[in-house]
Amino acid sequence: MKRYVLSAIMGLLGLMASCRSSEMTADPTPMMTTMPGSTTTTTVDTTGQTSLARGTFMSNVHPTSGTVSVVQKGGKQTLVFTNFKTDGGPDLRIYLAENTGLRNFIEVSRLPGGGNFSVDLPAEADPTKQRYVLIWCKAFSVLFGNAELK
Repeated sequence: MKRYVLSAIMGLLGLMASCRSSEMTADPTPMMTTMPGSTTTTTVDTTGQTSLARGTFMSNVHPTSGTVSVVQKGGKQTLVFTNFKTDGGPDLRIYLAENTGLRNFIEVSRLPGGGNFSVDLPAEADPTKQRYVLIWCKAFSVLFGNAELK
């Protein structure tokens, strides 16, 4: 019996380790610039997207870094990732949640890669309430990293 339990534990540890692979990178997106003559800190990029919130990634179980912004254009909200890095995994997803414990979360998409990229938010997403962007390994229920939107 002990041998079976030890074998099962070793197999599970091997599966969890498979959640790690190489670091991800991708192509850059447009730079954000401060809107001229503005009295607020709102920023606009060259395509007219208004920045609503921003957060810096923190590592949880795996090294995760970079920034994420919520931008809006014509009523549509998008997450813009900049200099994003994390370990690879078999089933990485982007979630928006009220906290890092998955309270009131919504799955935004699969993680498309790393570097600089954008992901459209679903219409039901509310980044004013769901202020945490989570990088989550769905297959193993592992939080790779998170960023709080401020």
